[in-house]
Amino acid sequence: MLFINPANERFGGILSRYIPVGIPVALGVLSAYLRKWGVKNIRVLDEEIEKITPENIRQKLEGLDRPLVVGITVLTSQAGRAYEIARMIKDIEPDSIVILGNVHVTTLPSEPLEMGVADIVVRGEGEETLRELYFALREGKDWKNIKGISYLNESNTVISNPDNDLIENLDDVPIFPYELFEHPRYDMGFLTGARGCPYKCTYCSQRLLTGFTYRWHSTKRIIKNLDVLINKYNQKSITFYDDIFSVNKKRVLDLCDGIIASGLHKKCSFAVQTRADNVYEDILPAMKKANFKTIGLGMETGVERIAAEAQKGQTVQQHLEAIERCKKYGFKVSLFMIYGFPGETKKDREETYAITQKVNVGYIKFNNLIPYPGTPLYETAKKSGTLHITPGWLNCNSTLSITRSIFSTTPLPYVPEGTTEFELKRDIIKHNLKAYFQWKVVKKILMRDKGVGWIALPPQWYLKPKEFGMLFGMTVVLGTNLLFSFLPCRIGDFVFSLIRRGNPIKPPKDIKVTERSFSRSKAPEIDPQHLRADVQEERLANESVERDEVEGRAPWLKWSTINQE
Repeated sequence: MLFINPANERFGGILSRYIPVGIPVALGVLSAYLRKWGVKNIRVLDEEIEKITPENIRQKLEGLDRPLVVGITVLTSQAGRAYEIARMIKDIEPDSIVILGNVHVTTLPSEPLEMGVADIVVRGEGEETLRELYFALREGKDWKNIKGISYLNESNTVISNPDNDLIENLDDVPIFPYELFEHPRYDMGFLTGARGCPYKCTYCSQRLLTGFTYRWHSTKRIIKNLDVLINKYNQKSITFYDDIFSVNKKRVLDLCDGIIASGLHKKCSFAVQTRADNVYEDILPAMKKANFKTIGLGMETGVERIAAEAQKGQTVQQHLEAIERCKKYGFKVSLFMIYGFPGETKKDREETYAITQKVNVGYIKFNNLIPYPGTPLYETAKKSGTLHITPGWLNCNSTLSITRSIFSTTPLPYVPEGTTEFELKRDIIKHNLKAYFQWKVVKKILMRDKGVGWIALPPQWYLKPKEFGMLFGMTVVLGTNLLFSFLPCRIGDFVFSLIRRGNPIKPPKDIKVTERSFSRSKAPEIDPQHLRADVQEERLANESVERDEVEGRAPWLKWSTINQE
């Protein structure tokens, strides 16, 4: 089987060269699961590493068993390119079976099916569904009743079968196959120790895959995974890719004990991301002893009103208290902020920025808000009439503002009422660059400190004249962005409108594939029948988040190992 990870070719802009390339985790996990069941010939083609062309698709397909089965992962920002690649495959091998999966097509399965670029869509967590589907296709059996898939029937009607069950015991999924991704550009220092998040932030699309469950691997399994990364791949710093690390205290304490007992804490440091209200003081000493060094917090905003409307279920004050707890025990803190929430004003953004400077943490990043389809925020933005999706969803990129020119003709997908697009971009650029253009941050980048997180220079960059030229060019672009970000709004808006008028948005090359579903004047509708049952319930009830004060658990969990203490 061939797995493909499409790339948005414009992602990262001038910074692309220095943004670490993340391994396509979903494809690795699926590869490991199929291998467990005896599938030996698995290949991965990652466009972040190698530009996908008809020639290298033919090369990758050569020698694979027939019928040829190709799986393509589709995040929202990848959708346009994914559909182009799918059409490319069909042109090369008309009888191939193209399967699309991941969060975007889980929400909008009818989109690629009605375009004719996919034969089957796998919705939600894909391991078990793909296993059943793969063997049914290989053995010529009827696959149309398999749970978790969508397809077109003989009448060209989209059929979405009921959801497949989530994997209850994550240890049933083999260790990530790092050997499939031994390319020097990949950042290998990661593992996923848990899945899901039980909270209900209006802008988060994770619920579309995992609902509101929270599950984790056993300590024994995580130690085994760490041992591979540290002793085989010589990783000195490892990041846990959990959506949220510390929902359950006992799980964290057991893991810390296991890491210390294994001695791996003497060879490697660790970083996590969690919620402020899950930064429990009684887990921090154990984490520190186990050599966890960095804790990332998705603070998003410094305004209590906005945090409440986003249904984060935690306050700005809780974040400030969590940051102080982290500092008390000597942890580095990273903050992840979002600008562009509904109702947000320039005053709100300035208040947010002021708070981030006051807490004096090591790393801060400001992104633009993305209303991902299937989220409550998407519905809010659509009803407001200010949702602007470009062909192929190419502007659904949370780093769009910081990685492009301030006068880029690619519009942001959403700008809150009362704010101009130039004003929003200006604030994101200005606050990011002011946070980065500090000697303590620049020094870490030059010394290749992984703790900076977003930009990484290549090894021995100072011995390569070409790198000096590239760095100079990047500095000029970023410096120009910073300079223009201080323009008065009325001047910036005027220049912005002139540039936008003279440079219309260019759609994807294969416009025939995308023009039907990506009208700039109308956002695609979300059919609730394609969403997970628990997400449908939330969509209908629009409940606010309430905390279970006793255990710090979310009361709407249907089932989860969170209750195993």
